[in-house]
Amino acid sequence: MRKLMIAGLVLVALGIVALAVNVIPVHHQEQVAKIGALTVNSDKETDYIIPNYVGIGAIVVGVVLVVLGTRRA
Repeated sequence: MRKLMIAGLVLVALGIVALAVNVIPVHHQEQVAKIGALTVNSDKETDYIIPNYVGIGAIVVGVVLVVLGTRRA
């Protein structure tokens, strides 16, 4: 039962972080062209948006797991 409680607390923490940080920026570097020793690279930044329902869902599932982990069978 303790494992459920730990998993629930981790999910609650991740849900709070997901609500606080809505965008995760990721930097990509792509090789556009290569001619002999000369290479041309392109830097791109992609933003991954975390929807609010993902954070809320993680918090709800985490709370349910914590409650189930505290019950004694």
